[in-house]
Amino acid sequence: MHLKHELAECKANDVFSLVTVVIRKEEAGAYEQAISFILSLLRKGFPKSYKIKLKSSVRESLPVKGLAKSDTHRFFANALAYTELHLLLEEYAREAMKEFEWYEDTEGEKNVMPGSYAVFGLGLSSEQYFPLVETYMHLVDDEHQLVHDKFTVVFAETHGVTEQSIPVLIGCLRCSHDSLKLKIQLELECEDKLSLFVQHVESLPDYEIERVLYPIWGKLEKLSVIARKAQEPRKGLLLRLLKAAGK
Repeated sequence: MHLKHELAECKANDVFSLVTVVIRKEEAGAYEQAISFILSLLRKGFPKSYKIKLKSSVRESLPVKGLAKSDTHRFFANALAYTELHLLLEEYAREAMKEFEWYEDTEGEKNVMPGSYAVFGLGLSSEQYFPLVETYMHLVDDEHQLVHDKFTVVFAETHGVTEQSIPVLIGCLRCSHDSLKLKIQLELECEDKLSLFVQHVESLPDYEIERVLYPIWGKLEKLSVIARKAQEPRKGLLLRLLKAAGK
């Protein structure tokens, strides 16, 4: 397939799972043409594990460490600069996301599921896209992807711990790795925030709870020490976490 427009030119090669994008004018309309082109391809059965070869004078990147410095990353980072394209990018991400699929220009620790760059950028931009992030984290193959941990750190730094962000943070933690250290203990000193956090954690399956707590407090033994030294009502809330985790 081939799209030729005064703003952008796009070509698709399904044999090599490659989409070539030439941005002729750096404006929202050019990226809208390209995203719509890719979205149409995916809906027609183009491989979701694909990559983009980009010709553009702009070199944006997402504020998430560990992402591949690839044309695919740069394309979506460039597009995310235009807020008027965010709804289209969400539409793209929901179509692109699929477990066990990967952008073809990532490997090893930089592997990312298709749609990742759009999801990360949108999730950092607005609470409107929190449900998208939750859907993404439900799909992600955490055995073969690590970079969503890096996103989780930036997400917490950007949005903090709030009634709206807590379900998203827990969704991120459910597929996190032991290497993740999430520095939100200080915010959870607030009893209202801790109470909301506890309520969400208590609704999780038993086998997921320790995985959610570890990036924040470390081993449960450490959390137990903190709980014993705490004053009420914080002490009771921390004990509820330990009870939910079977301790």
